[in-house]
Amino acid sequence: MPLSASRATSQPARPDAPGPLAAIVSLLRPRTVSSKIVSGAGAWSVRYARYAHPAFCLMLEGACFLDVDGVGVLDLQRGDFVLLPDTPGFTLATDLALTPELRAPTSGATLRHGSCSKPVTRRLLGGYFQFDRANARLLVSLLPRAAHIRRDEEGAARLHRIAELIGEEADTQRPDRELILERLVEVLLVEALRLRLAFSDPQGQGLLAGLSDPALARPLRDMHVDVARRWTVAELARTAGMSRAVFAERFTRKVGMPPMQYLLEWRMAVAKDLLRGERPPLAAVAQRVGYQSTSAFSTAFTRVAGCSPRAFARALT
Repeated sequence: MPLSASRATSQPARPDAPGPLAAIVSLLRPRTVSSKIVSGAGAWSVRYARYAHPAFCLMLEGACFLDVDGVGVLDLQRGDFVLLPDTPGFTLATDLALTPELRAPTSGATLRHGSCSKPVTRRLLGGYFQFDRANARLLVSLLPRAAHIRRDEEGAARLHRIAELIGEEADTQRPDRELILERLVEVLLVEALRLRLAFSDPQGQGLLAGLSDPALARPLRDMHVDVARRWTVAELARTAGMSRAVFAERFTRKVGMPPMQYLLEWRMAVAKDLLRGERPPLAAVAQRVGYQSTSAFSTAFTRVAGCSPRAFARALT
């Protein structure tokens, strides 16, 4: 049974435990970076279909418009940074009134749009990578659809340096390239989300919206720090200084799911990571995510993941 209905005690929270943003990025396991310099001359407009990989863009020179499906038009100026956790279809253009030319993703370190004879007036560094499939659906749903960070925002210069390092490393074949890229992308994601958290839309929904709400930030952090604790809505509500009903409604509206559903989903995300990484005995996995009973854990895992923990682990071999 879950610990919330048992006599088991949870492990004490570690003061150095990662916060929700760092924990989510860790479980996403970003990898396989590809980047290129995109330049343009004259007037142009190009359209790309959805390709469902996370992507980033750093405007190096000039300005252009980025019209992202489901997000809207972003006016990119020199030094601006954009992160798309799950890239939908988009249009990149100097003038949105132009009819866009349909393009498909191409290989190579450079890409040019517009006139081949006119001097280049716009340059950007674009790149994409991949998330681990096991938890991508849940974790991406908790992130903003787009994070647009202006060059004059505090901390933006750090993002620029990280993005430029990614571009440099992606273009080389030096030893340990993949490891370096993986770490750089993790830092890029945490840094971008941390900056976006400081300017989170109060009307938005997801993890950043929850963390930006002073009343919800502590309960969210507490759940992440001590995932195995026998949490109840009443206890989390007391932490937030609210009644049970008000807390449950506010959490659901801000984060996008009820508190206990969020806790369940997060426990199963941690369990998947354990099963694909350390691979301890099933009973140990169950206990580490808040279950004394292996059967109760297996039932919950199957309901969320669509397969049993053993089947999930076998699929990884």
